[in-house]
Amino acid sequence: MKKNISINLQGIIFHIEEDGYEVLSRYLAEVKAHFSGYRGHDEIVSDIEGRIAEIFAARLSDMKQVVALEDVQAMVAKMGRVSDFQSADEAEDDDELLADAVASGTAQGTYAGGGQAYSGTGAAGATAPEETRQLFRDMSHRKIAGVCAGLAQYFHISAVWVRLIALASLLSPIIGDFIGFLPGFVIVSYVILWIVLPKRYDTPEPTDGNEKQLFRDTDTGKIGGVSAGLAAYLGTDVSLVRILFLVGFFVGFGLILYIILWIAVPEAKTVADRMRMRGDALTLSGIASNARNYDDTSAGNRRPVGTFFEDLAKALNPLLSFVGTAIRIFAGVMLAVIGFSLLVGFTITLGAALGLVPESQNPTFGDASFLKLLEEQPSWAWMAGYAATAIPSLAMLLLGIGLLLRRVLISRTVGWSMFALWLLSIIGVTVAVARQSREFQYSADVEQSTRYAALTAPVLRLETRRVERDWDQHVDVRLAAADSGKAVEIIRLISADGASEAEASRTAATSVAYTVRTRGDSTLILDDHFSFQPNARYRDQDLELTLRLPRDRTFRLSEGMASWLGDDNFAGNSMPDSPENYTYRLRGNKLECISCPPAEERNSDEDSADYEDGADEEGMNVHLDFGQVGAFETDENAYGSERQSFEETDFDEVSIVGPYRVVVRHGNSYEVKAAGNGRALRDLKVDREGSELLIRPRNRDMFDSRRNGGDKVLITITTPELNELKLVGGSRAQISGFESGDLRVQQAGGSQFRLDATLNDLELDLAAGCRAELQGSANNLDIDGAAGCEIAAADFTARRADVDLVGGSKARLHVTNTLDANAVGASMIEYSGSPSSVRRNATGASSVKSVD
Repeated sequence: MKKNISINLQGIIFHIEEDGYEVLSRYLAEVKAHFSGYRGHDEIVSDIEGRIAEIFAARLSDMKQVVALEDVQAMVAKMGRVSDFQSADEAEDDDELLADAVASGTAQGTYAGGGQAYSGTGAAGATAPEETRQLFRDMSHRKIAGVCAGLAQYFHISAVWVRLIALASLLSPIIGDFIGFLPGFVIVSYVILWIVLPKRYDTPEPTDGNEKQLFRDTDTGKIGGVSAGLAAYLGTDVSLVRILFLVGFFVGFGLILYIILWIAVPEAKTVADRMRMRGDALTLSGIASNARNYDDTSAGNRRPVGTFFEDLAKALNPLLSFVGTAIRIFAGVMLAVIGFSLLVGFTITLGAALGLVPESQNPTFGDASFLKLLEEQPSWAWMAGYAATAIPSLAMLLLGIGLLLRRVLISRTVGWSMFALWLLSIIGVTVAVARQSREFQYSADVEQSTRYAALTAPVLRLETRRVERDWDQHVDVRLAAADSGKAVEIIRLISADGASEAEASRTAATSVAYTVRTRGDSTLILDDHFSFQPNARYRDQDLELTLRLPRDRTFRLSEGMASWLGDDNFAGNSMPDSPENYTYRLRGNKLECISCPPAEERNSDEDSADYEDGADEEGMNVHLDFGQVGAFETDENAYGSERQSFEETDFDEVSIVGPYRVVVRHGNSYEVKAAGNGRALRDLKVDREGSELLIRPRNRDMFDSRRNGGDKVLITITTPELNELKLVGGSRAQISGFESGDLRVQQAGGSQFRLDATLNDLELDLAAGCRAELQGSANNLDIDGAAGCEIAAADFTARRADVDLVGGSKARLHVTNTLDANAVGASMIEYSGSPSSVRRNATGASSVKSVD
């Protein structure tokens, strides 16, 4: 039986035999005495003790749990002695220091405060490795929660590589998002491991102490020591690594990679870290050599950039501290106030929902439909909703108070408990929403009709009563004609949702209340909103009225009724001004004004297919003054002596960009040529994309007329077929010779267009001050113009025309069959040809008129 002693080396408990303890004690006393004169000697001794702990841990197992004398001797052989490298003078000084330490009773070193002896083999040491590997959170080497360090211990690798993989996964969307779900998967996995894995504080380094490891060398580095650390790890020149990072910065990934390494790679703080970084053996002689070299060079400034930023940070520290304090106080106050307000509001809402607040059973605020829906919810759904909203509000309040007090108000256990409760409440809300959504799966309609035989007066007055309800309780109304002599009838079409069609029909028939009143034998009063029956449930109810009016009656409207009906229920889709002053009758299913002045009557008749222009329209005395589209010279000799030809064929679309003069003619072959002088002609670019011929300047500065000195370019195009023409940027084009087919022309940017052709369909899209002059004919003419465009087509015969003008545009047309004209925003349309059918719509100061 041997006497054993418990010792503590850098937080790790070992059981050591007494004779081994004596050797180890003297060995550490020699080490402490020798390094006592070194800068940072306590740190050096701690590194040596840590290395000794690693060697002892590697020699222990389940079968061997006590450090024996031979283990201590093996450690001494591996680490070396002080006497192996010290000089005679140093040995004499160390002997004196050792004698003083022995005399004072401190020779046992830093590893034990007094040893605890016991007999027998003892229990297993704390560092004895187990037969089966176990996952845990390594709190001794953690950066955040010890998850990555624990995984490194499990796989016996450096924690640096695990952290690098984790950070690269989180930043994968910035680098390229090769795997879209990877960042979320890593975060969720980290949180789960943080919660599930147990903690452990007594773990040794996961790798061999003499193995080269990756550190940031801040002593020789410029900014963060990343490049210097990589150079030391790879055994290469640090300048090469820095050059590669600089190239990476311009490529795009260098900065992200540098930040990842800066975060994940630890700094080489101790002598042992610097030795591991270079792959030097952790022996006493190596440690002493590195410590002396560090002392000799530490005075020099080898980090000019880093030192500059450090000095700048120190200089700005008072200002930054004040700004940071102000931001902290402001954020704390705002978070606390908002969190408290939300928490109080949600609590009052919960009390009202559960009937705990007086008079909360009949709330008179908020959306009635929404309140109806909330009344159905069970108490557990309200509690889940309250927890889902109140817990974040409480967290906001506590966070704000914590910022003001500069302390954490809740423990980690309470925080995780609140988070778990919040997740449960979210699940509860989800279940409640899913349960409620089943009540809206089917829809059904119910029709109810009521006749009002008491309304017998020849002139009926229709009024509306305004009811203060929510927007989703508004009633839609439309008119329908009934046979003469029939009674006024109102048909209610009520729709609702339900868990089945039968339930939806039953809800629609019983849940909606709507009031219609009569006054005497001549007035019908309708509410403009419906309400819910008592105890009715909200199922997205909707009500549409059909008001069937006899053809042999005349009607007067209140102002509110006319506004409720809207333009769609009036002839011509236009309600007259002051509609309450006039009398109406039904024409089709729309109201026709029979007492309006002639101007009003014209507006109501615009949708009539057989409408004929009256003499009163000529009294408008409005005539359009169209200027002619400016003609340009088509002789090539007028543009200079330089010529270019282009070998482009097989196109039926032409796109012109720029201030060019373009002539497009019909021919049996393809030909593209240009005439001009100077830079304007040389910068002309002509190419083809599919069936489209593209003509544009090589340099967009060509749009600057000052650059070209006034040089003009004439482009002549011959093609068998032309289906589309695009003109942009002040271009001017003349089209002629085409006797069939369809053509679409798009103009923008002040371009001008002249056409002489016979076509089947012609479509014009004009914008921003463009002009078009047409000669010839087409079966169908479609014009869309905006922002001051002009179309002169008095000499262009169209059988059918559809014209829409906006924003001060004007058009002169010749139409023989059908015209659909719409003018908005001070636009004007004149037409001739006596078309048999005209549909006109002029808004505001616009006009549509015949000039025959």
